[in-house]
Amino acid sequence: MPIRPAARMSYSAAGRSVLIDAKDDWSAHAVANVFAGWFLIPLDSQSVSDPAVTVHVQSGVAPPPVPSGLSSFEIIHGGICHTDNHTYYVEFDGSLVIFGPDNFRETQLWVDKPEECSLARLTLLLSHALSPALRRSGVFEIHSGGVIAPGNSKAILIAGPSGSGKSTLTSQLTRCGWQYLSDDILLMIEVDEQIQVQAFRRFFALTAETLSAVNLSQARSITLSGKQRVVPEDHFETVPVQHATAGLICFPGITSESTTSIVAMTPSETMMRLLRLCPWASYDKPTSAEHLRILGLLAHTTSAFELRAGADVLREPEHVAAMLSELSSNVLSV
Repeated sequence: MPIRPAARMSYSAAGRSVLIDAKDDWSAHAVANVFAGWFLIPLDSQSVSDPAVTVHVQSGVAPPPVPSGLSSFEIIHGGICHTDNHTYYVEFDGSLVIFGPDNFRETQLWVDKPEECSLARLTLLLSHALSPALRRSGVFEIHSGGVIAPGNSKAILIAGPSGSGKSTLTSQLTRCGWQYLSDDILLMIEVDEQIQVQAFRRFFALTAETLSAVNLSQARSITLSGKQRVVPEDHFETVPVQHATAGLICFPGITSESTTSIVAMTPSETMMRLLRLCPWASYDKPTSAEHLRILGLLAHTTSAFELRAGADVLREPEHVAAMLSELSSNVLSV
């Protein structure tokens, strides 16, 4: 006999309707708790008869065994993916995400030992369950912050892996009065042959050093990788922007220099950087062609720069903000 769903919750993400089919009370409450920190708009489930994507979630039930003979590779945050390039099994310490086959827009998540599952781990699991379903409906993730300079309407993407300084730079620019989308993850969709980026989570995740630099040392909520969770509206005067057209990309990197410098990049160099930030463009074969096309469109419709961050990012954020504001004005006005 099928398990009666504890809750069927509907949301909108980047214009796509998302149905969460929670099989038990713990899953329903846990998903609602995580999604409260993401830019997902709750919908009336009765009004969504044909959701774009569906995520089934259950806890405390052993997941099905992973078939033998599949190719396997490691993914970030300690996960292992097993696949035949049609169906994907992503394991995290006993929990399992299944997506596929091919372009099937439903994913399944089994949460092992829910009583031991932290908010950070559940957030990671739900992200790996939701993202492949969204990819199959034309919505793609990128590890990037997003800000908008005063006087502009297009977004500057601050793109890079963990440790590259993107959260520090995003928070410093926000402190200087820039509007912001996110400090870490953006969703990308194509609109009128341009890439529109949308905020994914409502909070910033900042290191102790960044918190001190932007005078937020009283933040306390711990999230992934030892960083602290900060709701920017509680600390900055600017308001969040939920979506904007991508206009420029900065790839930050921390240097030992005293001052920050900026170096222009070619579209091919930009594409190589984007591929490293979006590994599922290669891993997830059923969505690879469209994913690569979206990244190529982003690389060729925006100007990109390597931002070699010096000590002045923390010491003199106004100087760096002025530098980037002049750059965006020059580039985006052309």
